[in-house]
Amino acid sequence: MKDINYISEKYRKYLLEVIFEEQKYYTVFGADFSDNEIDKLLVGIDKNILLFSTPEDLLAVIQKSTCHFDNKVLGEWAKESFGIKSPYAIINFDVLSLSSIDLKDSQLFKTIYDTLGIVEDYSNQVSNEGLLNLLGKDVLSQFKDELSDYFIWSESKEFKISVDVDMLLFYLNNIYKKVKEKITIHQ
Repeated sequence: MKDINYISEKYRKYLLEVIFEEQKYYTVFGADFSDNEIDKLLVGIDKNILLFSTPEDLLAVIQKSTCHFDNKVLGEWAKESFGIKSPYAIINFDVLSLSSIDLKDSQLFKTIYDTLGIVEDYSNQVSNEGLLNLLGKDVLSQFKDELSDYFIWSESKEFKISVDVDMLLFYLNNIYKKVKEKITIHQ
């Protein structure tokens, strides 16, 4: 039986399940060994994030194409990953479009933190200045710092955010709008 964790760590490529507009899609994220091990998402020629309806569709396209990041290693990962149904991780773009946040929901904050990390890696990968400017706003920087302090360093204490929640939601919603423009669903 194939183990997604073993295969992912072996190639440093990760099958992501992506929630977007209340639908499940799949893509790959990982280190590009041909480019200083920079973390990258699968993007098209237009620099849009490529999403697929099934892991099989994603893996088949990777195996047939040579226009993606780290082609050789990505192809080996895809070949070995074929048949795996479970993602390595779940990223939920929809959490960036919320109109309110339950301040006691630590799982929601973890999801937002993970999603912002992927968005930031993507923004750096394609040099998307609009997204990078939004991600660099003080309220988001402070929020991400508070989240990393909580999730990485002190999981036992209660999480509290000190940023203006309305401003936070405003920036998260704007990030969502920009990300939405940069998604291509592969048919």
